[in-house]
Parts: sequence; structure tokens; C-alpha cells
Amino acid sequence: MKSLKAALATGVAVGAALLSAAAPASAANPPYADCPGWALCLYQHGGGTGSKAVITPASGNVNLYSVHFLNGDLANNQVSSWLNNSTCQVKFVDDPAHYSDLDFTPTHQYGARGDWAGQYANDKLTTVQFYCP
Repeated sequence: MKSLKAALATGVAVGAALLSAAAPASAANPPYADCPGWALCLYQHGGGTGSKAVITPASGNVNLYSVHFLNGDLANNQVSSWLNNSTCQVKFVDDPAHYSDLDFTPTHQYGARGDWAGQYANDKLTTVQFYCP
């Protein structure tokens, strides 16, 4: 019985040592991850985290009443950050009926980012306006 207890204690100690020596787990959704090289990606949380909505740019307006994050949540008034990988100029607008510009990125600014967490524009985006050359 003593040898069983000793073997068990040794196994637990070795397991704990291996566990503490293991590499840290990677983030499930790294910031601004997996946004296609032609798209505008909108993120549900600040810093490019949380679920994302991928928008294919075309000149004109995209109303977020019909855009959903990949987790199924409606993107309207829920966007906290964005990444523009398109060639398009993008204007971010709050409530077209009471027009208010929230942010802007010019054409050919691949990788341009915005983060509104904790700011006035957080969770206010309703429309994205594209001008694509």
C-alpha cells in the first residue's frame, strides 16, 4: 500500500511539473485575426477582438441593420473596432437620419484600423459608406 501511495504521489508531482512547464495557450481569436485581404472587417469588441463581420466593399452604402457578426449577433450599433484591408475609402456613419461621421479611412490604406472601445463612437455605427476606385 505504501508503494502505491508513493507511486501516486510521484505521478502527481511529475504531472504538475509537466503542466507548469507547458507553453501558454494561444488566444482563440487573436486581435484583428483572419480578415481577408480584400475586406472590411468589423469587430464586436475593442482591439479587434470578439466576433467579426466581414464586408465585401463596393461603392455605396452598407446599412448594418442587415449585417451580422459570425456569432449571429446583429452588427448594427455593436461595432467597437474595425480593420480595412480593401482599396476603398470608408466612412463610418452613425444614424443616417441624424447624420454623424464617426471615423474615416482613405483609399489604399491596407491594414488601417480603428478602435472605439471606451470612446463616443463605441457601439454607434449604423452605416458604412464605400468609395472604391
